[in-house]
Amino acid sequence: MNINFSSFKEGSKETISYSPLIETLNELNHSSIISKINNVSGEITFSKVNDILIIDFDLIFNVDAISAYSLKNINKNIDVVDTLYFTNDQNNESEEVFYTKEIISLDEIVYSLLLTSIPLNIHGDDETLPSGDDFKVYSEDELNDELNKEKESPFDVLKDIDL
Repeated sequence: MNINFSSFKEGSKETISYSPLIETLNELNHSSIISKINNVSGEITFSKVNDILIIDFDLIFNVDAISAYSLKNINKNIDVVDTLYFTNDQNNESEEVFYTKEIISLDEIVYSLLLTSIPLNIHGDDETLPSGDDFKVYSEDELNDELNKEKESPFDVLKDIDL
């Protein structure tokens, strides 16, 4: 879905219900974490102030993803709430405001927002870290706790010596 920057009037605000062709998003998908995008629903709001188009995204993605714990396919909902700023005036371009000539591809932007919203440690709700008789996998928090326990003073060995 493409939108034309010039089609929005100064001071206008418009909200659309966004449900793209899933095939289009799956064609864009080259992620090693997401195996399939099943559904996308939500709203996108457009507001134009001066030469800046403000686009608010409030979307829910249903995806099949690879679990970080078991490497199995899991079904997961990912919420995306974000705001992006666009301008067609190069003088207003900055780190926060993207320059565009006229046409903005919403599908590409939505897919990019999905990729940046994927949790680093995606796993099923009922999955736990693997463990066995000879090994244990630590979560980052557990590892930090273990490392902090070991940070004792080197002089602690002397505390039991009676001088």
